[in-house]
Amino acid sequence: MKIIFKSILIISTLTITLFGCGNSNQESTNNSSPNESEKISADKTEGLSAEFLGNYHGIQPSYFMKNQYGDDMVINGNKVSVPSIDYKFLLKDGNVVSLQQINLEDNSRVYYDGTYKIISQENNTTKIECSLSDGQGSNPTYVLTINKSDKKGICTGNNEPEFSIEKK
Repeated sequence: MKIIFKSILIISTLTITLFGCGNSNQESTNNSSPNESEKISADKTEGLSAEFLGNYHGIQPSYFMKNQYGDDMVINGNKVSVPSIDYKFLLKDGNVVSLQQINLEDNSRVYYDGTYKIISQENNTTKIECSLSDGQGSNPTYVLTINKSDKKGICTGNNEPEFSIEKK
C-alpha cells in the first residue's frame, strides 16, 4: 500500500510541476504577444490623414483587351474593345473605400466596396492599394499613387492601362 501511495504522490507532484511550468511559460509568452500584436495591428490599420480622405475622380479611356501574352484579344476576327469608364473612388476613415464605375457608352453603373492600405509613403507621393468587391464575384484591386502637394495621381489596375486621377 505504501508503494502505491508513494507512486501516486510522485506522479501527482510531477504532473503539478509540469503543468505549473507550462502555465508560467504561456503567461510570459502571452504577456509579450499583446504588445507585438498591438504593434502589428497598428501598422495594418494605419489610415490616411484627413487631407487625403475624400473623392478621387478619373476617366479611363477605352482600350483593346490584351491576352496573357500582351497581344490584342481577338474574337471572331474582331478586337475586344473595353469602353471608357468614369471612376470615382471614395476614401473614408477606418481604411474603407468605395468605388463607382460608370460605363460612358451606356451609362451603366457598377458599385464596389472594400478596404485600402497604405503601401508606401515617400517625400512626394503616397501609394494606396484598394481591394474591392461587388459582392458577386468581381474583386478588383487598384493602386492609387497620389502626389501629396496637389492630390493628383495615377490609378493602376491589373491588366488595364493606367489613368490620371485627382481629388475633387
